Amino acid sequence: MILIAVGNTRTLLARTRDGVHFDSVSVATSLPPAEILQQPGLPWPRAHNQEPVALGGVVPAALTAWREALSIAGVREPDPGFFRRIVPHDYHPPESLGFDRRCCLLAAAMDFPGQDSIVIDMGTAITIDLLAGGHFRGGRILPGIAMSLRGLHEGTALLPEVVLNTPAEMLGNDTSSAIQAGVIHLFADALRGAITDYRQYSPQVQILITGGDAERWQPGIPGSFYQPHLLLRGFYLWIQGDALP
Repeated sequence: MILIAVGNTRTLLARTRDGVHFDSVSVATSLPPAEILQQPGLPWPRAHNQEPVALGGVVPAALTAWREALSIAGVREPDPGFFRRIVPHDYHPPESLGFDRRCCLLAAAMDFPGQDSIVIDMGTAITIDLLAGGHFRGGRILPGIAMSLRGLHEGTALLPEVVLNTPAEMLGNDTSSAIQAGVIHLFADALRGAITDYRQYSPQVQILITGGDAERWQPGIPGSFYQPHLLLRGFYLWIQGDALP
């Protein structure tokens, strides 16, 4: 199966035979699908005409472009009804719960049945969601790290554009190191605060962390488990679940 997961900044293109192992690449969402399909190094140069293709994401215009580019491939898209059966929730309106959040929550619910989970996805935006008692209880959405750094640079006259390096000092003694200290400790405190708050609902909750910035930050979150393919795993389970009677 081929999975195409369209994110705000990056699009994941993956091929899997078992839903556990994924051969994937990440490309800019802004690129036209026809151009992406011609790029060298894709895990499936012609397979999209021969294997099931699943499409999902959070950028409507890009999804439309992919549907047009793959019109002969019989594209499958996830059914929101299946997600709600597996992960009951009170999110309002239901369709505003993002595709990426749903995939990660679905993977947590189906791969760890009966286990409460905090699901942290560190991408363009950072989401911190709580799955407890078999229900999605809600979550928090923060601007992503790159977005925050870019906002400081573009929203001010003199602050420089900074490339983040971890770990950071507690106190910066030049502007760049002060920005790094501020951003790193801001997000570290936000993550720790959310985990502390969520544990009031579920003291034994596990912590799953995924997304583009997750590998860098996971060591600083005690007891967390890095899950690099959590979104793709949930996407695969969603599509496979849709096929069940």
